Amino acid sequence: MLEIESLRQQAMLDTGLEDFGDPAFYEALERLLDALLTEARLNDFGRLRAEMTILAGLGKRLQIQDYLSAHPEVADEPVRQPVFIVGLPRTGTTALHHLLNQDPRNRTLRLWEAQNPVPPPETATYTTDPRIAAQAESVALTESFLPGFKRTHLIDAQEPDECYMLLNRNFMSVEYPALFHIPSYANWFYANLCRSDSYDYHRRQLQLLQSRHPGSWVLKAPFHQLGLREILRVYPDAIILQTHRAPMAFVASGCSFSEVLRRSGSDVVDRAEIGRDWMNMLIAYTRSFEADRAVLEPAHPGQFIDLHHDDFLRDPWPVLERVYALRGMPFDSGARARMQRWLDAHPRGQHGEHRYCLEDYSIERSEVEALFGDYTRRYGLNMDEERAA
Repeated sequence: MLEIESLRQQAMLDTGLEDFGDPAFYEALERLLDALLTEARLNDFGRLRAEMTILAGLGKRLQIQDYLSAHPEVADEPVRQPVFIVGLPRTGTTALHHLLNQDPRNRTLRLWEAQNPVPPPETATYTTDPRIAAQAESVALTESFLPGFKRTHLIDAQEPDECYMLLNRNFMSVEYPALFHIPSYANWFYANLCRSDSYDYHRRQLQLLQSRHPGSWVLKAPFHQLGLREILRVYPDAIILQTHRAPMAFVASGCSFSEVLRRSGSDVVDRAEIGRDWMNMLIAYTRSFEADRAVLEPAHPGQFIDLHHDDFLRDPWPVLERVYALRGMPFDSGARARMQRWLDAHPRGQHGEHRYCLEDYSIERSEVEALFGDYTRRYGLNMDEERAA
């Protein structure tokens, strides 16, 4: 049923709603469906997963539009000084996000509410909402259809996750090219994220989610590397926290992660193809962000913070103190103690070693060096990851 009108009708039948809001999202959806049908080589499970993911996006879009229409006051919710963790994939963004989540003053996007935003969560029931248990059941099945996923990514119903899910509902989302080989859609998405209203839609959903459970947002997703211009237009006081890591480590790691994601959806998983897709993504992310940062940083002095992966592993506290200082929040001993407990409970590699090799994905070292040579010099990085003695 990967056909736009059938999907629309099913979503309306499932929700009992008809208003999808601004129809601009249809272009992205049409391009996505075309790529899935012509490029992705879906098996039966892959087709089912694509269909369910798109139906979920359409259904949530209907629910969000219905809620916002009934509660116009949500549009007046201020979103002040959000932190965007914007490092490239596999550079430590997840651990940093989880660490900041240990301070209850930081409002992160928990998996259960990201997947089920309507009605918005209430402070009084934020830890007991029945949607948490339903999401936990879904998470428990993850290893069944994505073997190896938990070795590569932290996931839990009540823990923070990436805000790409907010953009699944206008189909300008990195989730689709992560799950499937759809290069025509991916390349179009990379070029057009900042030409769409995606971050306005992102903001409307944050306003909805915080309307009954407020806080200071800390968000993360590597695709924000593409969206810096729009982030600082929609959130002009945002703090941009960029993580950095030796490229030879995160390029290979990312390919391995992509292989885990794609393995169940297609019977043809070509490692060389994954390598090409991953490198094309890194080229788009890096060039977009570095060019936009050079232009925007002078107009937003003090709003950019750089974090080196290896330094953060050795001593996370200096950069965290900078984040809190920029927000005018005390970094108190209670927050630090909770973060230390999280670090103690989540040693690196606790779910098993994540093995990867650049050559497995037909990527030449010289390609990585060519792409990231200026990057490593600019941020004082090595090309290869440091090894502990």
